[in-house]
Amino acid sequence: MVLCPVIRKLQHQWVVLASASPRRREILSQTGLRFEVVPSRFKENLQKASFPTPHAYAVETAKQKALEKDLRTPDIVIGADTIVTVGGLILEKPVDKQDAYSMLSRLNGTEHSVFTGVVIVHCCSTDGRLDTEVTEFYEETRVRFSELSEELLWEYIDSGEPMDKAGGYGIQALGGMLVESVHGDFLNVVGFPLNRFCRELTRLYYPPPREGPQRLTHDPLPALDTRDNLSDAEGGGSDAAQSQEARGGRAEAGGERTQAEGAQEAASNRTGDGPPPFPTGLLELIDGFKASKALFTACKLKVFDLLKDTAPLRASEIASRFGAPRGGVTQLLDACVALGLLEKTRRAYSNTHLASLHLVSDVEYSLHGLVMHHNDHTWNLFSHLESAVLAGPGPGHTSLGDKATHLSQNSRDQSKEATLGLLQATHGLAKLTARQVATAFDLSCFTSACHLGGCTGALAHALAREYPRLQVTVFDLPEVLEHVACFQPEGRRTEQIRFLPGDFFTESLPDADLYILSRILSDWEDDKVHELLSRISGSCKPGGGLLLVDTMRDEEGPENATVDEARRAARSGLRRALDGLVWPPRAQRSLAEYRRLLQRHGFRDVAEARAGDQLHVLLGTRPSPQEADFLAGGIAAAISKTAVAPIERVKLLLQVQHASKQIAADKQYKGIVDCIVRIPREQGILSFWRGNLANVIRYFPTQALNFAFKDKYKQIFLGGVDKHTQFWRYFAGNLASGGAAGATSLCFVYPLDFARTRLAADVGKSATEREFKGLGDCLVKITKSDGVRGLYQGFNVSVQGIIIYRAAYFGVYDTAKGMLPDPKNTHIVVSWMIAQTVTAVAGVVSYPFDTVRRRMMMQSGRKGADIMYKGTVDCWRKIFKDEGGKAFFKGAWSNVLRGMGGAFVLVLYDELKKVI
Repeated sequence: MVLCPVIRKLQHQWVVLASASPRRREILSQTGLRFEVVPSRFKENLQKASFPTPHAYAVETAKQKALEKDLRTPDIVIGADTIVTVGGLILEKPVDKQDAYSMLSRLNGTEHSVFTGVVIVHCCSTDGRLDTEVTEFYEETRVRFSELSEELLWEYIDSGEPMDKAGGYGIQALGGMLVESVHGDFLNVVGFPLNRFCRELTRLYYPPPREGPQRLTHDPLPALDTRDNLSDAEGGGSDAAQSQEARGGRAEAGGERTQAEGAQEAASNRTGDGPPPFPTGLLELIDGFKASKALFTACKLKVFDLLKDTAPLRASEIASRFGAPRGGVTQLLDACVALGLLEKTRRAYSNTHLASLHLVSDVEYSLHGLVMHHNDHTWNLFSHLESAVLAGPGPGHTSLGDKATHLSQNSRDQSKEATLGLLQATHGLAKLTARQVATAFDLSCFTSACHLGGCTGALAHALAREYPRLQVTVFDLPEVLEHVACFQPEGRRTEQIRFLPGDFFTESLPDADLYILSRILSDWEDDKVHELLSRISGSCKPGGGLLLVDTMRDEEGPENATVDEARRAARSGLRRALDGLVWPPRAQRSLAEYRRLLQRHGFRDVAEARAGDQLHVLLGTRPSPQEADFLAGGIAAAISKTAVAPIERVKLLLQVQHASKQIAADKQYKGIVDCIVRIPREQGILSFWRGNLANVIRYFPTQALNFAFKDKYKQIFLGGVDKHTQFWRYFAGNLASGGAAGATSLCFVYPLDFARTRLAADVGKSATEREFKGLGDCLVKITKSDGVRGLYQGFNVSVQGIIIYRAAYFGVYDTAKGMLPDPKNTHIVVSWMIAQTVTAVAGVVSYPFDTVRRRMMMQSGRKGADIMYKGTVDCWRKIFKDEGGKAFFKGAWSNVLRGMGGAFVLVLYDELKKVI
């Protein structure tokens, strides 16, 4: 690379750096380039989820920074954006210290990628218009953090250095002490890939001269007539990059093109009557199987293991280790170089970073077992794909009668060697996505988890690492667990994890707050899926959850998907489609189908996330006790109040007719029977339900809150109380919890209760004869007349009455049921009899308070001399003085009849809680 001539090309141009980063400014200044820093005003608010890859997000951000500048004056604008990604999550600059700690904790002890997207905008004026030519690229550098203590992380955070740096660290300063290794351009991590920038400038200002036609090879593996160039024979030798350039092979980082796309491009470029363009992509697709077999063979011979801990070895040295001819080994090694799996320098071979990370058999993220599984089983099976196509989907048998082994096959049907091989394959896959699955949702609210069919515990270890308080049980077949010892990581805490043998279809499931199914349900038909989910639902505690991880079929792609996105989606489904021809059929359910499955088995609030390109993660939760109380109580109350609405209206009219402006003294009802007869005749049969809508709306939250608050208060008043040895304390605690629950709920719903009373007391058949048109009209008119305070007339006496009523209502009922031999399985008739008695007693005891509060509610809207009662005490006094003590109990018998609804509420509530 000729640096000075490249930079000299820019010396007489106005160059603008659209970035305020002092690190980028320092890097470019050291090259001698003169430029002006004009920070971009572009708000970095692009939706990360809308980009297919992290580097695409970085490049687009850099482009928007550069294009935001005033392009009328500069000749060149340089924009750049640096991001840190780990597990598919993009980390930018932390917003505070806690955010910095969260970022650094994710990076701690792991390897992550640093992407810098760079955009070079050339500006020129054509016919008075501003034209721009945009060049964009990105550079990736892999960085590994050491295992760092909490104290060291916080010491670094407190230094203040992380706050303006992507990922929360600066490698060029104190942050360098966190880094264990760097693979790639160091300056890219600092903030600007200078080497790549200069190479791009060289390509722009010094394009390679056009050469005459030359013969190209299009095979992804070395062609026969190029073997001398790829071997380490005398006069040969070229490194991996040179071999790629000679073949027109791998593109620079930042560009990607599939084989099929290349073939399609060749077909679309054909013009005129001449020969078509050479179908490079199609030929690569035709010969693609050779690349896979070369990889399989290298793994089978453990080439990558041999090169793991040694200096680069020559082909002759590697051949001697295998006891194989040098020529054949050389061709295999050169094929691996061409595939980007080995590096070749000075006629010696070494592993690439990719091979060291995934193809060595004993590294943490090894896929060696998966490669061997495909080599030993899948390769032979797919060689008979044409037979499977003609015969239709089969049970995993080739035309030669060989039985193939799928990754999902039951371990009880296999030999120990086959089981171990499958575990090695699945372990590698699970390790790749374990952390993404563990962090897809915040699971810190759970203290115990059970991974059903958890195999080697790869996900369990990721969960234990992310959530130090979480105890994880791996529940799998004994035939599987006898092999797991060799898969456990060394030097890590395993106290949080235990392995328990068992069959989740036939044996009791371990207790846990969170159950996990990872790539399990797609192996089973619907009946077995429902059986398993039913067992999990029965074992899952209220407030617990189910984490479901699996590949899920997309119902349809996004409407605005690009061509590239559509192709990627098609490629992701290609493997599953072909697998369905040769393996035992697997259930391919959609995301919506899985969501409905979870909801059907009692898991609500199902949330969805992605883990990598193929896995969906669903989290469903069982309703907590408070939620179940709220739902059961509300449904029971709404049904019962509608049923007894006619009796309720009779009661209210008898209570408040003396204080009503609409009912003259000679028109007042003489009793329950008179009221029942006259209402349909004078107001219509439907008037029995007048105010019922307000009553249902009011009663749903009222009863629901009563039941929910009751259990909360019971924890306060009855904690540690023995109902058999401390009966009176148990009885008093139930009274207190019932009363406190009623008083608390009343604060929220009193205006609705007020409106219900006024609507029920509103007589008249037509709308013109009635005072209010409906619930909304009632609330608006009273608020305009008396303010919000008018909606709370009689609130004080209501609190007194509700405490007495709820104390008896819940206190006596819970005490009576609690003294039964089996309170949770009491016959419904017995429950109803207890509830009927309790409701009648509670209603009679609290009825005078109810009469006074109803009379006070009728005061709203009255003015001056029209006001009947000066206050609650005056109301008590005048009712007793003018009407006698019996007036406090007007309509009490109808209230006893209405109490059947209250009894029904209690019984229905208990029955609903059994199924919710």
